[in-house]
Amino acid sequence: MDGDFEKIYQLYYNRVYHAAFRLTKDHKHAEDILQETFIKAYQKIDQIEKIDKIGAWLSTTATRASIDFLRKEKKVVVAEIDELPLPKCEARSIVEEHCEEKDMEEAIRREVSTLSPKLRKVFYLKYYGHLKESEIAERLELSASAVKSRLYRARICMKKQVADLVEQNQTA
Repeated sequence: MDGDFEKIYQLYYNRVYHAAFRLTKDHKHAEDILQETFIKAYQKIDQIEKIDKIGAWLSTTATRASIDFLRKEKKVVVAEIDELPLPKCEARSIVEEHCEEKDMEEAIRREVSTLSPKLRKVFYLKYYGHLKESEIAERLELSASAVKSRLYRARICMKKQVADLVEQNQTA
């Protein structure tokens, strides 16, 4: 059983960590949530009926733990903010920043879709699937050097495209 659990941990460590980090935006908190998630999984491993669905279950558990953490943090932050005087400078609203961030994410996704299919596959698996280069090579049945080469070319293309997007946003 412990060997099986270690295999599960090795297979899903990145997925669970990134699920937590995506919400918390903090490495330390993401690691704490990762640990909580795998402790819960270890305790409930005998109750899991479909072992082939464990990755989705782990991701969901990490996401829920992250949301719970953020709710607790929000209460602490709100209490601290209430004690501070309001700033006198004009600040952009959180909603504006969030909208701009979402617009930029969407623009980047559109730019990724313009990459050639070979480059797009490795780029998606690396940056959206959070896979290691070796995992990408295995999944796509490519050599490690082919994956590295494609990632390099994809990054070069994306760097130029994102720079153009940023320039367009600054002039708009």
